[in-house]
Amino acid sequence: MHTSENTTAFQTTIIPMVHGLYKLTLKPTVNLAIQTKPVFGANVTFHSDIIEHPSFVASPRCVIGWLDVGGLSYLSIEEGIQVAADNSAAPPFLPSQFLHCDRGILRVNMTTRFYPIAKNASDAHEHGAFFFTPV
Repeated sequence: MHTSENTTAFQTTIIPMVHGLYKLTLKPTVNLAIQTKPVFGANVTFHSDIIEHPSFVASPRCVIGWLDVGGLSYLSIEEGIQVAADNSAAPPFLPSQFLHCDRGILRVNMTTRFYPIAKNASDAHEHGAFFFTPV
């Protein structure tokens, strides 16, 4: 994500922001549930409260969801906005840069704003689960 900065009356510089927009996606074979508590047999369970609002801010103590023994391996992180004409390869992002799993509970590493994309499991597999940005 970039921002414009007017450096002079005739020139505008585009400067990369420290925190950009990212997209949380799921591996194709993941069993996903959306509930208020962990679901037996689901690899990933997202807390149902997090999809009720157009956006929300999660602190490191908030429960985003639950993961089984596979942990963060079910999740992947992409750049939030991908431009087709951009041929440069984006650096890989690891889920552990933004999220952590302690005893099966999924939480953020730092305060993060989330924008849910999907309202159900099939949409989450097809389009991704969330856009997010650390604040």
